[in-house]
Amino acid sequence: MKNILILAALLYCMAATAQTTKEYMLAHPEKTAGNQLPYSTDFRPQTPAPKGYKPFYISHYGRHGSRFHYTGFDYMMMRNLILKADSANALTPQGKELRDRLCKLYDDGFLRAGDLTQTGFRQHQGIAKRMVENFPEVFGKNAFLEVKSSTSHRVLASMDAFIQQVKSMRPTIQIRTETSRRIMTYINLEERDSVSPFLKSNDFKAASAKVAETYDHTDRFINLVFSDMNYVKKNIDAASFLHKVAEFNANMRGIDDLDFNFNDFLTTEEMFESWQSANLYWYNNYGPSPYANARGVKAGRNLLRNFIDEANKAIKGNGTSATLRFGHDTGLCPLACLMQLEGCTAQVKDLTEVYMQWCDFKIIPMAGNLQMIFYRSKKSPDILVKLMLNENEVHLPIAAVSPDSPYYYKWSDVEKFWRGILDNLNL
Repeated sequence: MKNILILAALLYCMAATAQTTKEYMLAHPEKTAGNQLPYSTDFRPQTPAPKGYKPFYISHYGRHGSRFHYTGFDYMMMRNLILKADSANALTPQGKELRDRLCKLYDDGFLRAGDLTQTGFRQHQGIAKRMVENFPEVFGKNAFLEVKSSTSHRVLASMDAFIQQVKSMRPTIQIRTETSRRIMTYINLEERDSVSPFLKSNDFKAASAKVAETYDHTDRFINLVFSDMNYVKKNIDAASFLHKVAEFNANMRGIDDLDFNFNDFLTTEEMFESWQSANLYWYNNYGPSPYANARGVKAGRNLLRNFIDEANKAIKGNGTSATLRFGHDTGLCPLACLMQLEGCTAQVKDLTEVYMQWCDFKIIPMAGNLQMIFYRSKKSPDILVKLMLNENEVHLPIAAVSPDSPYYYKWSDVEKFWRGILDNLNL
């Protein structure tokens, strides 16, 4: 047992210290889409379960799929800013091209802000298809699925895509769905106001100032777009304007019917720098930021309790084959961090180095999801569980069942570990 504990600790430490380099990000600029990155299907091979163990229950949380930009206000604001600059003769020829594209983007997306795209629909179809194919024992003829959804329309559409796919493959499966404000207390508990007081400290302000000094390089972009720097000084927040164009560009990766983007306006360095701001937002507000005392992570407590309670009901034989929950990045991010999944727990004081150890696109891409697969054996009383984040197996910082099965854990150990976290939360 001592050797197993040591091996588990080593594996977890190796994964936790694996770094994302600037060179990697510049070579893969699509990753700078961050939490708007369309879901990747580049999965690592799954490891086999210990001999004799078969899956019998799945507990899941899925973020909605790719969507149009989340607010119509931004579409309107950026269109109005560029049109006002144009009317003041403050745009370069390239700026006029940017004007035309921002107006096209407004026309395409304003009344669809936040709506699920066809890409988002297909993402959930694919996840459902692979789940049924990978774990057919769970989706037998008489399987029963308990499905919960946020009240958001894009989440409901994602849930619909998922269960349509399941029903097309397993027509006899019984499904019960629920969406209500009642379940929002765990599906997507919003507590951002509890984080903001922590982010007013002098230490955080100093760390943030270093980020701005390091990353907010806007001169090249602003000079490309604007011809009148006096106009810019009076009317344009250069960093915010660049970041919003980069944010639109990231979002457009998940939209099907656009024949343009903003890649030619942004260098890969600018995409990388702009992503830093978004990544830090998630890290500080919903991740394990030491400046926020990891307060944002604690918003996942009710969801984690729900995972534990529903699993125990299924284990005792309540007839549920899978519990499927559909929500948001603001639900998945705190949950993954509170569970202490590998890649989710780094505490970094130098905010310019957070991306090396904590990346939003690895945790909460569009259609990001957590799957817990439960296994039982006729020859052992122990229930085993493995966790997959975005369909890749991940470690927990506790002992696995054996060196040959490094992603499989005793449910009794996992439950004890998580209940210890919940019992010691300091709100």
